[in-house]
Amino acid sequence: MDTKIRFDDTGLSDLGADFIDDDLKQTIIRCIDAQKLAAAEKISRFIAEPKALEKVSGTALNAILEQKRNIHGIATDSSIANGISFGSAHIDGAIIDESVEKEKANVDLKIARKLKDIFVTDSELQVVNSGHLWYPEESYMSWHTNSKVPGWRVYVNYAEEEGESFFRYQDPGSKEIVTLEDKHWNVRVFKITDEQPFWHCVYSNTNRFSLGYMVKVKSPPQSLLSRIRGKLRLK
Repeated sequence: MDTKIRFDDTGLSDLGADFIDDDLKQTIIRCIDAQKLAAAEKISRFIAEPKALEKVSGTALNAILEQKRNIHGIATDSSIANGISFGSAHIDGAIIDESVEKEKANVDLKIARKLKDIFVTDSELQVVNSGHLWYPEESYMSWHTNSKVPGWRVYVNYAEEEGESFFRYQDPGSKEIVTLEDKHWNVRVFKITDEQPFWHCVYSNTNRFSLGYMVKVKSPPQSLLSRIRGKLRLK
């Protein structure tokens, strides 16, 4: 695809389904099938949230802002979502399954290669998985900022039914609340900064599978940093 993003840009880009070629689609579907199998028992006990839409409303965001709260994300507050997480040991209740991890590794590798091609920068980039999540019917992730980890975030999503789920965010400049309805395949890229929170949330009334990634400048190994510091002290 021809879309390019400068690493020092800001804002949100919707890369669309063109980012996902047929080979990547099949790899993601295999991962989803493994997730469904691994989560069969958990999904049988899943409790839908009838107030899910209220939790992702503009009214809900205004209440958070009035209280001057900063909700970082699911890793620090698992109560903000009722979906099923995979492979994230730091998230309460996440499913760790060998078959899922094998398929997830294949997905992560292919997505990382493609993401490194679309970012324009002189620095070496590192793509880190930030979690795979299954949103069943009547599920959500309420308003949050991811502000503890600034940098680019990328979400590749597959929704079984078009128009039955969405990604919603507040534009940091205009403060307008924007709702992006999901197609079957979606790829959205946005930047988290220290200075300006990027409030966003998700709602789903279908099976929606989300693959999240962080893109950042690759840091030198700690051993190399120690040697550099040692040389600087010697001068």
